[in-house]
Amino acid sequence: METKRLKVLAIVGRPNVGKSTLFNRIVGKGRAITHNTPGVTRDRIYAEAEYLNKRFIVIDTGGFDPTAESGLLSLLRAQVSTAISEADALLFVVDGKEGLTALDEEVYEHIRKAGKKVFVVVNKIDRPEQAFFASDFYGFGVEELFPLSAEKGSGVAELLDRVISDLSISETEETETDGVIRIAIVGRPNVGKSTLANALLGEERFLTSDEPGTTVDSVDERFVFDGREFMIVDTAGIRRKAKIEEGLERMGVQRALWAIERSDVVLLVIDASEGVTSQDKTLASLALEKGKGVCLVLNKWDAVQGDKNLFLKTLRYEFAFAPFLPHVCVSALFKKNTHEILPLVLKIYQNLHRRIPTSELNRFYAEVIVPNPPQGLQGVIKYITQVDVAPPQIVLFCGAKKIKVHYLRFIQNALRKRYDFLGVPIKLAVR
Repeated sequence: METKRLKVLAIVGRPNVGKSTLFNRIVGKGRAITHNTPGVTRDRIYAEAEYLNKRFIVIDTGGFDPTAESGLLSLLRAQVSTAISEADALLFVVDGKEGLTALDEEVYEHIRKAGKKVFVVVNKIDRPEQAFFASDFYGFGVEELFPLSAEKGSGVAELLDRVISDLSISETEETETDGVIRIAIVGRPNVGKSTLANALLGEERFLTSDEPGTTVDSVDERFVFDGREFMIVDTAGIRRKAKIEEGLERMGVQRALWAIERSDVVLLVIDASEGVTSQDKTLASLALEKGKGVCLVLNKWDAVQGDKNLFLKTLRYEFAFAPFLPHVCVSALFKKNTHEILPLVLKIYQNLHRRIPTSELNRFYAEVIVPNPPQGLQGVIKYITQVDVAPPQIVLFCGAKKIKVHYLRFIQNALRKRYDFLGVPIKLAVR
């Protein structure tokens, strides 16, 4: 899928030169995690930016070392190389205070071979009198440098003026985003969230590794399935806040919660080889409280030992508070049964936006409520109506001040049985 054909800028450079700070400055919101630990931005992060009513896509990348040969660093290099290939132009960021380094030269030589327009951005020039620090970087053979302070914002407008001019970026009309089905992929660290996202997308867009917490940031990815536009938000592993001591991890947790907030349907990934944990149940409860659709994805199903029917029986017991949640048993790594997920997401999304016709609710009232009134309150419920969707919100109008919880639960179950609200919460109120 595409986000219209906007021009694409990739921000590249060695670790810890301020790439994510520049990204956030251009985009105008805290999309990428920034931290003074080298290599914090691991995946490539996409966002749409607007400057002077002109729109373009910006990609933030991890700290680039073109000489990396193995392990996670090699994966990082592949991520950055992909971003370079996708971009129309590159913002090559260097550290003006630290000066030209051998790694800067290696990175520049690598990106120069890509044949893309390169803007050399000399960051951390906080005051005009520090501009002379940038002179070393003329050694790259470029005619123009762009000294700026991404943190303070000075010099960024001059950079964007030149980018827009050189790339002939024109004013763009508003793009229609209605109808995009937003999916949040959540779960404990290392349960296979990124692998699942890759399986659904059909490409290695999300960096995966056996190292817990490899996916640091939330990465949005748009695509089309069955004629519908989807967006996946792959989140950092959510951990109990009480156990988080390092600031970077806490930021990742906040971003994961933010992903749930902005989603329509939450895929809660559970490591089936380890079983259901209290944190899995907490995440499901949180998503339902926020009015989101939820699907349980039992990943690593091939690694389950023993009676799998017993596992599913235990699953139903653990999620007895939400028996309407569907589940899919998959192996994301081998793409087994992953084809079942998106049709189910679409079904849940439709249920989330389902509006029951008034005539149907009148029939429900006559056939369910009238013959089964609250104990001792015959005829107290006057009528029932749906007032909203996403999630469905049903209101009972009655003369009683209070209706007991167990009766409201009876109404919810009856609504589910008749109208199939698979995977979604029903908000029931009394007036």
